[in-house]
Amino acid sequence: MDYKFTVRGFDSSPAVEQYLAKRLEKVDRVLRDSDVVSAEIKAEKDAVNYVLKANINLRGTIVVVQEKDPDLYAAIDKMSDALEKKIKKTKSTIREKHRTPVEKMPEMAVAPLEEESDISETKRIPLSIMPLEEAMLQFKTMKRQFFVFRNSDTNEINMLYTRKDGKIGLFEFVD
Repeated sequence: MDYKFTVRGFDSSPAVEQYLAKRLEKVDRVLRDSDVVSAEIKAEKDAVNYVLKANINLRGTIVVVQEKDPDLYAAIDKMSDALEKKIKKTKSTIREKHRTPVEKMPEMAVAPLEEESDISETKRIPLSIMPLEEAMLQFKTMKRQFFVFRNSDTNEINMLYTRKDGKIGLFEFVD
């Protein structure tokens, strides 16, 4: 699979890129190329640590992993291991969703839209299940105005949004 690798704050060497490619071969074994829309890895150097962040789009589900370490090679190891683990978990979650028997699925009442409605388009997207921290990472990565998800800690539907002052707000919907 092709990864887009970008570096900021330090110079990358062919040895580092070769090591990264070798470590990502483990991740490639878990993925199928047909599942991946895009894959991007960013490496930055802050005052003390190397920060590696991987964003992989698996047909609409974005997997985000970020690792820090003072040693670049150790950061690559941590990032590739965490990425492999998270992709396995995400793929198993997706498989479980698709295997839900029809009898167990809740009935959804859909009201037909009137012809003179102000709604120009309707899209159906899956509701992602994740902890708040991961949702915030995805929200910041996608640079959208809002992000709706099911909080895996509380099992409630939440929405992150960008406030007028630039900060992030959270709506917690309760029954």
